[in-house]
Amino acid sequence: MTVALLFPGQGSKGVLAGLELATSFAEGRSLVERAAAAAGVAIEQIAAQGGRALDRTEVLQPVLTAIALAAHRRLRAAGVRARAVAGHSLGEIAAWCAAGAIAPEDAVEIAALRGRLMAREAARRPGGLLALLDGTETAVRAAIAIGKKRGAIDLGAVNAPDEVVLTGDDAALRAVAAALPSRRLPVAGAWHGPAMAGAVEELRTALHALPRRPLEAAFVSNRDGAVLDADRAGEIPDRLADQIACPVEWARSLATLADRGVNDFITVGPGAVLRGLARKSAALTRARVHGTEDARDLARTLEALGGPG
Repeated sequence: MTVALLFPGQGSKGVLAGLELATSFAEGRSLVERAAAAAGVAIEQIAAQGGRALDRTEVLQPVLTAIALAAHRRLRAAGVRARAVAGHSLGEIAAWCAAGAIAPEDAVEIAALRGRLMAREAARRPGGLLALLDGTETAVRAAIAIGKKRGAIDLGAVNAPDEVVLTGDDAALRAVAAALPSRRLPVAGAWHGPAMAGAVEELRTALHALPRRPLEAAFVSNRDGAVLDADRAGEIPDRLADQIACPVEWARSLATLADRGVNDFITVGPGAVLRGLARKSAALTRARVHGTEDARDLARTLEALGGPG
């Protein structure tokens, strides 16, 4: 059995269920409290009014990181060890931490900074993300050509064979949505495109300043699916900084993990979206995909892996 851990990004569903699991034990609650403080909100505000505070990226990013790392602590406590980790967008920070490189507290703090910087850039250059339901090269080229007639638009992510995400101005995305089968994603900015370029260097400086330890697991970069082991660990801060203004190659990342013999994938934290993408991947047809969405989900995963439930 070869295990890889997958950490979610901002498009996650079920964040409040993950919050309940995270705050059910002392270490997890401490991480969530740290996230709330870093975001400038009281911990009670996070779940209030159906989690309305989580609509703000500067709140969601540290909170989601804390939730994912709390779930990771439960997995480690049960004896689960991974050969590799990967994270979708924001999830790369939690993945880097889970690989042993940085402390969970530092991961939460850097996620909070990332959220603030991206919120600032989104206010300067409003926009969003649009998922195309036809991910063929021809369809993507056509969509970008349509959008460019109305504004800035670029490739934002390749999530699965039938899901490519475009990033850009609202007017450009509306033009594409009117012409092609697609769906708008519930995010607050034009992530993973030129609109975020103004945040890259500040984030890079902060990432390089973090105390680091040697990697305990291979880190698969969602920039290009590259495997970064101990010899290439020094590249990770730059890749995490550049990533906010570059497309996410998630399908390629999953293929890399499959090529390395991973046969058990665990989504850590709110992972319904990532599990759906994993099941679309032709490379993962023989793999098992597990969740840690809530306490029952975690127990089922541990039982499937042969550990305590």
